[in-house]
Amino acid sequence: MNYLGHFVLAGPDRDLRLGAFLGDFITGPLPGPHAPGLARGLALHRFIDRLTDSDPVFRELKGLAPAPLRRFMPIALDVIFDHCLARHFSTLTQSDLEPFCEEVIQELRESEALMPAPARTTFAALATHRVLPRYRHWEAIQATLERISQRRPRLGALQALPPLLEDALPTIEAVFLTRFPALEAACEAWKHGADSP
Repeated sequence: MNYLGHFVLAGPDRDLRLGAFLGDFITGPLPGPHAPGLARGLALHRFIDRLTDSDPVFRELKGLAPAPLRRFMPIALDVIFDHCLARHFSTLTQSDLEPFCEEVIQELRESEALMPAPARTTFAALATHRVLPRYRHWEAIQATLERISQRRPRLGALQALPPLLEDALPTIEAVFLTRFPALEAACEAWKHGADSP
């Protein structure tokens, strides 16, 4: 999952939503120096990443890419799953995409002072360019993967994936729609103490 998926799976809890965003920017043992609510949000973010990375059905999707590019598929699929979620948002969440995104951005804005500098930069882009609701459009997914490919030289090959995966979108979407309810249920169980620290 990328940002949108993490926000949805975090639910309405503000601390969990903040952790959903900052999980890509804060590493190290938990709880560490973080407030308990944020530490729990970061832990949930890591739990979701472990679930998706280890899911054999999701892992099979790596085979949709040519062999030299398969190691980049987890990154690409995280972003593409947000595309699938955005396209089916009202069905999967019983809420509307635009108001949900506006609410999350407003909550994050109130916590901006707590963000490390790289997170503030990313948040500014999400807020200014309304990135989250645009995830429903394939062009936004292509642009996102291109931006990620520019972060480090070793990620450059990422920008080759969108044209190769566009025809496979129905397959990816079908897998996502099948697996998302189970992922949501696992996160709810975690929040109620089944796996929560």
